[in-house]
Amino acid sequence: MTVTYFSKTSSIGPSSRYRIFQYLPQLRGEGIQCVVHPLFGEAYFAILKVPSRLSRILLKISYVPRRFARRCRQLVSLRRNDLIVIEGQLFPYLPPVAERILKWCRYRLAVEMDDAIYLTVGHHRKMPALLALADAVIVGNERLAAYARRYSPEVHVVPTVVDTERFIPRVDEPDGESGDSSKAITVVWIGLAYNLWYLDVLAPALRALQAHYPIRLRVVCSQPPQLPGIDVEFRPWDLQREVVDLQDASIGVMPLRDTEWARGKCGLKLLQYMAVGIPAVASPVGVNREIITNGKNGFLASTEREWHNCLEMLCRSPQLRRQMGQAGRRTVVDQYSLSLWGPRLAALYRTVSANGRGGGWAGRKMTSPGSMTRFP
Repeated sequence: MTVTYFSKTSSIGPSSRYRIFQYLPQLRGEGIQCVVHPLFGEAYFAILKVPSRLSRILLKISYVPRRFARRCRQLVSLRRNDLIVIEGQLFPYLPPVAERILKWCRYRLAVEMDDAIYLTVGHHRKMPALLALADAVIVGNERLAAYARRYSPEVHVVPTVVDTERFIPRVDEPDGESGDSSKAITVVWIGLAYNLWYLDVLAPALRALQAHYPIRLRVVCSQPPQLPGIDVEFRPWDLQREVVDLQDASIGVMPLRDTEWARGKCGLKLLQYMAVGIPAVASPVGVNREIITNGKNGFLASTEREWHNCLEMLCRSPQLRRQMGQAGRRTVVDQYSLSLWGPRLAALYRTVSANGRGGGWAGRKMTSPGSMTRFP
């Protein structure tokens, strides 16, 4: 079986890296040849780091049309593949003409979403049209599934997962784990620069705790945060170091504001923390409430007081950190691991290819309208 996957970015982008690139060895092992065509590459992320807004705009004007033209050439050269998977959309902000042509040519199409793109400017009308014409929709959580079900009868929930053979606990004890109260306790946050503002949620709790505990906040990102009064250790994100940057931390945090956009997130950083065996504290928003059972494999915190109390309990007790870290690791291995979901994604691709509802090159049987499948 052959799958052609049109991703948003190369493997440097976290969404594409975790939704498809990490699955490639698994898919090959399942007998599926998957060819990935990224829309944007590393140059795009370099443009985003340019300080001058005018310079960024000019660079995008030069870069984006060339990448669109490249994607057009890829579409023209398509062969009769078993399945085409589109991450989000083929051409951002443009009408779904290319997708309609593919449908008219009777290709089997699946559209994949791992965030609430339908809330962004220019997509509140486009995404319903895309979901309606797709043979199947693959989403990262139940919130996105609820939206997709309004337009598609075939919705499949495949959560974002991590490679638990790569994200593993550190063998020796990180700082603050030996019971020596003089050693720094490292609270870590990893993410994209446009999400740095979520750190304001826990900033008051960190400032208060710093008066009593040797806490530092490690930020793993493309740029440092602006958090006056907080001891910040900035580490530029690097693919080769991201596991190590988490392993030697003491506590992982995922603060969020309770918005419709945040409810559509898939909890990647939370899974990364838990996979390396460090305890996690997160806002009870969206999928976070499914991943964490409060007080057992992590903590959920809504208010400033709750953030303070949860972090303080973990600061006081290295034993509690170890216990929760071990419980979190078990959760990821048992429910959100790449080894578990690789075969399931392969099975899903085969199912969509065989039973898609658009006709395709062979007859396909559509399941009952409104149905939704979650694997398992």
